[in-house]
Amino acid sequence: MAKQRIIVLDNPPLERDAWADAVFQAVGCVQVDNQQVSRTMAANPDTLKLLLANAGAMPGPNAPLAAKYREALIQLHGDAPLLGLWGTAWLSYMDAIDACIVDWSEVEARASAPGVPAGDGEMFRQKSRSFVHASTDRLPEGRLLEFEPGLETGARTARALDFLRTLDLA
Repeated sequence: MAKQRIIVLDNPPLERDAWADAVFQAVGCVQVDNQQVSRTMAANPDTLKLLLANAGAMPGPNAPLAAKYREALIQLHGDAPLLGLWGTAWLSYMDAIDACIVDWSEVEARASAPGVPAGDGEMFRQKSRSFVHASTDRLPEGRLLEFEPGLETGARTARALDFLRTLDLA
């Protein structure tokens, strides 16, 4: 694969978010469709067998699966100079990430939702952050930006673009 620049955005546990779509569009990257990657991988019988064998595994370092995710990206977007990936799970599959931005607003919304006991909400916050940080802790210094809850969509988009500009990605 030619040297690609890779941006990973996430607001766990959402499948996508409006601020991330705006950021991907503003920087002009190819926004990777996770479902398309999954379909591409499943079309290969050997890869499908590996996916099914790992279906119950928690996301995390997995060299055989990582290789298959990279192969699917090469097949789909091998010549794209800048890729936008949604979800911190990609940190386990890619060798080099140029920037990662994590928005904690959805975790907070779910943790503090009406009817959620305070202890359960706090446990959800801690487990969610620990799970994501297990992947982000491998990023080089200065490559991670985290949004705490309370930022409006426009502010998240603006801060994300400012951060990406400091890394020559926007």
